Amino acid sequence: MDRLIYTLLSGMRSRTAAQTVTANNIANASTPGFRRELTSQVSQYLGNSRAQAQGSVTTAAMEPGKILSTGEPLDIAVDGEGWLAVQAEDGSEAYTRRGDLRVAATGLLETGDGHPVLGNTGPVTVPPGGTVSIAHDGTVSVVPVGGINAVLVDRIRLVNPDPATLRKANDGLFRTPTRSAPDIKVALHVGALESSNVQVASVLADMVEQSRGFDVSAKLLTATREMDTAGAQLMRLDN
Repeated sequence: MDRLIYTLLSGMRSRTAAQTVTANNIANASTPGFRRELTSQVSQYLGNSRAQAQGSVTTAAMEPGKILSTGEPLDIAVDGEGWLAVQAEDGSEAYTRRGDLRVAATGLLETGDGHPVLGNTGPVTVPPGGTVSIAHDGTVSVVPVGGINAVLVDRIRLVNPDPATLRKANDGLFRTPTRSAPDIKVALHVGALESSNVQVASVLADMVEQSRGFDVSAKLLTATREMDTAGAQLMRLDN
């Protein structure tokens, strides 16, 4: 009986993890460059005899989203394969497809979720007050206040690592085991954003299926408890 309980518990935990991922995908359906997260199941052993399925997010669906024109000079979208290098909160290098850039009060060029964009020597910093422009190769230039000619500031670090090596972390950024080298073949659409690759109708259907699966496991768990109670009562009658 306890084996059945552990099996049902494992299934319910797996469904709960899947629902969490699906809910996050729905919440980010309008986030630029978001990659739909996927869950994977690994065995979590209890002692030496039983194993439960434990869900975790390690990767995402890599099909590209649609390129949508915005006309904003700091909006960029990667053309085809490739990634923008950004600085994660822990200071490490990570990668994203989110291209809704902005200039922070400190002069840092950052993504819409606040991660500094990396250049050749570190985070890209632009002088205050100027007009910022980004070229298709990632070159960042600024026309100073009252000036005419653009001044080269830095070049956005564009990389194209092997997709098989990419892993998605809890902060929504991707990482590789080793630091990726810049790839001059990666180009940008300027004045455009890549949409999320989340198909809302599909993930809503997934949510319904996962909810039904959880309900089935819960009902079986109730039935198992009733069977266990009935068995205990029979044993007391025998005694």
